[in-house]
Amino acid sequence: MTWPLLALTGAIAQAAYSTGVKAVLPRVSPCFLAGSSFLVASGALFSLSFLAGFPPLSPGFFPAAAVTVGINLAATLLLYRALSLSDLSLCMPMLSFTPVFLIATSALILGEIPDPAGILGIFLVAAGSFLLAARAGSSGFCAPLGRLFGDPGIRLMLVVAFLYSISVNYDKIAVETSDPLFSSAVVFFSLGLLMLAAACIGYIGWKMPPWRSSGTSTAHRPVMILLPALGLVLALEAISINLAYTLSIVPYVISVKRLSTFFAVLFGGCLLHEGNLRSRAAGSLVMIAGTVLIALYG
Repeated sequence: MTWPLLALTGAIAQAAYSTGVKAVLPRVSPCFLAGSSFLVASGALFSLSFLAGFPPLSPGFFPAAAVTVGINLAATLLLYRALSLSDLSLCMPMLSFTPVFLIATSALILGEIPDPAGILGIFLVAAGSFLLAARAGSSGFCAPLGRLFGDPGIRLMLVVAFLYSISVNYDKIAVETSDPLFSSAVVFFSLGLLMLAAACIGYIGWKMPPWRSSGTSTAHRPVMILLPALGLVLALEAISINLAYTLSIVPYVISVKRLSTFFAVLFGGCLLHEGNLRSRAAGSLVMIAGTVLIALYG
């Protein structure tokens, strides 16, 4: 049962990364933030891959990497936009719909089909995320649905969840045609260059500096420290999830990874002082139940 622990590590890392992004976004251009963190992650992964020995590449590696880079480019921009519009603890639950979409996309792309217990666990994870989106004090089953259609950040994150349900299949193909280190190093490096290019184009064409505020360099110093840290957290997430891909099917790995929602709710409430933490606890418990079911019987 090694893969659930690896996926859980990836979940905590993703929640930490999303919390850091939410904290930094008011002061940094989204493209600059994404580009810098991706390049730091790629540098760490390339270094580890060099020490371990670069893998031989199968013919399918570069097509798979190109597809996942293109999809993740769009998904990252939408994710950052969603985080700038809504609470972390409301946006992140929508990513738990990725495993539901994966039931179809993984079957079509990889031929991976969960068994009945695994499917039940996947839907429990999604149901828990649905409850997490409810307003504090609201009642009725349709309350979270109203929140979904009324909040633009939540709607955008649902689109991100669907895009991820396609890209993670190609992530696994990239891992299988290279290795867990080199595959993500190439993807992050490509994404980082594209994001920084977009940041430079924005600065030249529209005079949009990387820093949103005009404060002193001293005020920006904590951000400059946090940016490399975000890249290292991203590298840890990639290593954990890629190793889990080699041990289990994608829908199961991503379902456990979506426990990041539970940790994001905790981080959002404790670190970013987002309210309604207690009202979202029930959804978190349902998600945990689904994750345990997948880990034990999936």
